Amino acid sequence: MRHTISKIFSLALPLAFPLTLSFCVSASADTLQSQLHTCAQFSDDSKRLACYDKLTGNLQQHAEQQFGQEQRAAIEEAPDIITAIITEAEEGAHGKYTFRLDNGQIWRQVGSGRVIWKGGEQVEVERGAFGSFLMRKTRGGRSVRVKRLN
Repeated sequence: MRHTISKIFSLALPLAFPLTLSFCVSASADTLQSQLHTCAQFSDDSKRLACYDKLTGNLQQHAEQQFGQEQRAAIEEAPDIITAIITEAEEGAHGKYTFRLDNGQIWRQVGSGRVIWKGGEQVEVERGAFGSFLMRKTRGGRSVRVKRLN
């Protein structure tokens, strides 16, 4: 029975730390590590196994709830708009430009529309709908849809 419990523990642990989750196995368990420690304290094999089973069930349930939203937390922490200076604007195929910014980012024009922007101009890049981005000069004017290359 101990072998089974240690196997469950070894399976649950790799899932647990990357997720950095906190579940309620007991009222006093605040972190996943303390919850695992709490389970390990049971001397009765069936109670210990039930505790680990409940914990791994919570991990699976949380993973299913987060399915498709893995990037959500990263996006929520990112700014809605950045300001930078174009260091290089290179015209590519079909008149679409690639812009190198002073912050090291490289953006390519994906939207239609003509832009005549050159190095030294200050631009803003902001979030658009459905994960898209729009670039425009900070002093105003028309925006163009862009995609980050790096």
